[in-house]
Amino acid sequence: MTILKESLEACFSPIGVMTVLLAAGLLATRFRRQSRVGRHLVWGAVWLYIAFVFTPLAEILLSNLERPFPPMLHPDASAGARTIVILSAYGEDHPFLPVTSEISGETISRIVEGLRLYHELPGARLVVSGGVVRKGDPPVANLMAEFIRAMGVPERDIVIEGHSLTTYENLVEVKKIIGTAPFILVTTACDLRRAMAVARKLEMKPLAAPAAIWAAQHYPAGMSWLEWAWKLLEGVATPSTDRLGYLQRANHEYLGFLWYRILGRV
Repeated sequence: MTILKESLEACFSPIGVMTVLLAAGLLATRFRRQSRVGRHLVWGAVWLYIAFVFTPLAEILLSNLERPFPPMLHPDASAGARTIVILSAYGEDHPFLPVTSEISGETISRIVEGLRLYHELPGARLVVSGGVVRKGDPPVANLMAEFIRAMGVPERDIVIEGHSLTTYENLVEVKKIIGTAPFILVTTACDLRRAMAVARKLEMKPLAAPAAIWAAQHYPAGMSWLEWAWKLLEGVATPSTDRLGYLQRANHEYLGFLWYRILGRV
């Protein structure tokens, strides 16, 4: 089932669609009868690339995911949450490297946001969640804990959950640790829609704390239609291949939410 999901996601992702069109087009041009169709397919891939790189489509799609969850600038002690749960992204164990180079930039962003909240919330503890992503490695949560210890957090304030690999598994395992007590949920801003929905489905009490906020930098809440129009023009005038990566991420989240809906997890 997982292989099917990942295959479908790869084929229908922005880069996957462009690759399929380009490959099919180049193959078709080798046959005289299909050469015209092949050229159309190749041009289709080219125009998609232009649309993905030269338009702010990525910003708009990610903004829709991020906007429902504003930044937690200061945790509210009266909410009763004393546990900060940080979900992992990716990490690999390399004994010859410092821990700052063993975990992905996205994971570091989540950890740093969790640490910021930890220092603002007296009596808080940190729960890091993430299992083994590469055979032979320790769980990513162990690497996250090592990073947190290096930042001066005492061992007694760190709890490791190292058995889960997906957002759903993260929260199922975390519930075994914290039950239904209120907690602060830290993950990438565009991931929160799915993570919060899973937590609520599990009858947990999450408070959203987005990390690695990207789209809101370009399209903050409260913009007027005129500001939106100006930003759209700016987006067209400033092409960026970074948008391809963010489009892939948005595609992953939208399809992931749909997949979880089909499975009854949200």
